[in-house]
Amino acid sequence: MALILNEDEEQFRQSVRRFVTERSPLPKLRELMSSGQPFDADAWKQMSELGLTGLIIPAEHGGAEAGYSVLSVALTELGAGLVASPLLAGTLATGALMHLGNEAAEGRLLPGIAGGELIATLAAGGAGTARADGGALSGEISQVLNGAQADVLLIPADTGGRTELFEVAAGTPGLEVTPLPALDHSRALARVRLNGAAGTRLDGDAAAALGFAADLANLAIASEQVGGMAACVAMTTEYAKIRAAFGRPIGAFQGVKHRLAELHTTWELAHAALRDAARAADERPADFSRAAAVARIAVSASYVDAAVATVQLHGGIGFTWEHDAHLYQKNAMSQHALFGGPDEQLDRLAALLAAG
Repeated sequence: MALILNEDEEQFRQSVRRFVTERSPLPKLRELMSSGQPFDADAWKQMSELGLTGLIIPAEHGGAEAGYSVLSVALTELGAGLVASPLLAGTLATGALMHLGNEAAEGRLLPGIAGGELIATLAAGGAGTARADGGALSGEISQVLNGAQADVLLIPADTGGRTELFEVAAGTPGLEVTPLPALDHSRALARVRLNGAAGTRLDGDAAAALGFAADLANLAIASEQVGGMAACVAMTTEYAKIRAAFGRPIGAFQGVKHRLAELHTTWELAHAALRDAARAADERPADFSRAAAVARIAVSASYVDAAVATVQLHGGIGFTWEHDAHLYQKNAMSQHALFGGPDEQLDRLAALLAAG
C-alpha cells in the first residue's frame, strides 16, 4: 500500500495547485458569491484544457485514462482552494456510465464530458425518488449536484420493483430544475421535478452503476475534504506564528500548539486512509468499497473539527465575513452530509464487512 505520491502524481499535484493559485484563488469564489454564478466558465474551460474533466475516462472516448488515484490528487488540490465547478457532478455521472455496461451511452456522452463541453450529473444521493412509466418519469429529487447547469441528467427511477437509469436532456418538457440555496458557496445544488418528462432508458446493470457511483462519491468527497482540512491546518498554523499575545506568538502556548498538533495528526490519518482508497480504486477493485467508506469516515468529522478550530483559533477576526475561515466551515459542514455522513458510511462499511 503506497501512501506517498509517485513522481508523476506529485508533478500533477503541483500543476493543479498552480492552476488554483493563479486561476481560481479564494477571491474568485467571493466574486461568484456576489454575482450569483455557480462557477466561473473561464476557469472551467481551463480545467478542461488541463484534462481534469477526463481523468478517469478511457482514451478511446477522449479521456486521459489517468486513473482514480490521479483524480483524487486533483480533487484534493481543488478542495483546498474551494474551487467551484461541476467536476464532482461530472465525475459521478462518468463513474456510473462506465459501470453500467452500455457502450452506446458511453460513446454518446463520455467524449463531451471529457472535453468539458457537456455537463452531466447523476441525480442520486439526495432526498426524493423518481418513478418510470414506460419512458415517462415522475417524482422529485432534491440536492442534485449542478442540476441547473447540467446538459444531461442521469436519473435513477423505479420501474416497478427495479431501479433503472434514464437519460434526460436539459429542457425536456415536464422537467423542472430549480436552483437551491446552499450552505457551501462552492457547491451548486438543485431540485429536480419530473412531471411526465421523457427519458431514455439506458440498458445495463443500473445497480452496479449506482453502487460504484456511491463508492466514487466517497473517494471524491473525501479527497476534497482532505484538501480543505489541510488548508485549514496550514492557515491556522501560520496565523499562530504571527499573532502575539502577552508578548509572544499564540502558537507558543500549549493550548494552541497541542490543538494544532492534534489536528495535524488526524489529518495524517485521514490522508493515509484516502491514499489507500485511491490506490484500491486502481489496483484492488474488490477492496474499493470498504476503503472508500473508511476514508470518508476518517476525514468527515475531522474536517468539521479543523474548520471550527480555524474560526476559534483566529480569534475575533475568524468570525468575520471578510476572513476565509467561514468559507471552510460551511464547506466542511456541507461535505460532512453530502451523499451520506459518517454514520451512514459506518452502516455501509458494516454491511460490506458482514457480506465478506
